[in-house]
Amino acid sequence: MTSDSLSRLRSIAMGAAGSICLIYAVLAILSGAPDPISPWIPGVSGFVAAIIITLGFRRAGRSEGLRASDELYQVQANRAHRIGYWSAILMYPLFGFFLSQEWVTWQVAFAAMGTLTAASYLIPFSILTGRDV
Repeated sequence: MTSDSLSRLRSIAMGAAGSICLIYAVLAILSGAPDPISPWIPGVSGFVAAIIITLGFRRAGRSEGLRASDELYQVQANRAHRIGYWSAILMYPLFGFFLSQEWVTWQVAFAAMGTLTAASYLIPFSILTGRDV
């Protein structure tokens, strides 16, 4: 496994987990239920992504793993962290407004914000790292 294929694997796994979190949040908001599908699915998807990435790094070996985690990866990961941080911060007043208008219940807001917080890092990371591979 090369460093490029390892980076692609990481990007796809994290993007898939982020997409599942985003879908869960959207379904929670649209259905008005905090558990529109099994609440284990977002967590399990993140766990599976972590296992896939770990196995990929182990299979690739130390030198390819270091190449896949170079300076460009660090810059992209930091950019994704900034996007995720500010997205999560901006969710508080947005969902505060939704709650004040009684458009969502606090249970739905809690479920949606939890999964959107994960998606707000995972999806930008996948996009930033996926376009360079």
